[in-house]
Amino acid sequence: MPLPAALARADADLAAGRVPMARRRLRSLVSNHPTDLTARHRLAAVYRLHGEPAEAGRWNYLDESLTTDELLAFERRFHTPARRLSVLRWPDPAHNPPPTPLARRRLAALHRQATGTPPTWPDHPDDAATTGPPRPPRPMPPQLQRRPPQPQFAPHRPEMPMRVAAFRLALFVACGAALIVLVFR
Repeated sequence: MPLPAALARADADLAAGRVPMARRRLRSLVSNHPTDLTARHRLAAVYRLHGEPAEAGRWNYLDESLTTDELLAFERRFHTPARRLSVLRWPDPAHNPPPTPLARRRLAALHRQATGTPPTWPDHPDDAATTGPPRPPRPMPPQLQRRPPQPQFAPHRPEMPMRVAAFRLALFVACGAALIVLVFR
């Protein structure tokens, strides 16, 4: 299926509320077209809608819509630059530059952090020579922010002292023994 038709089907799935299907379809698209930034951006939007900033940051890393929160969540989840470079699933980042200047600068900086060497992109030597980490992205607008679900904790029950537990066990055994004596009399 051509990429535009597959993106349209993913959009139709989202509009119909079939989010898991849309997410699977978009993951498949990114897998089959790893250098297409549009599919990555749409996949990140799905993860953003469901409050998964680490995955949104992963798939939006090469896009200008990456927010600081998503970047930090992505970096917390994948601790090392080498791991982050690996999970981006960009084919041959040392020799295959992304199509946009921002994406090239971010990928080049991550490649340098992960490997210690700049990528070799003869058509884009300035972007490949990027030094330092990428500039921080702009914060997410308040209307797009989603509060993470609050964890539901069971009420705290203090630990039972050992002597109380031993007393209860002895009482249980004594009652059980008395019941057995009464039954078999």
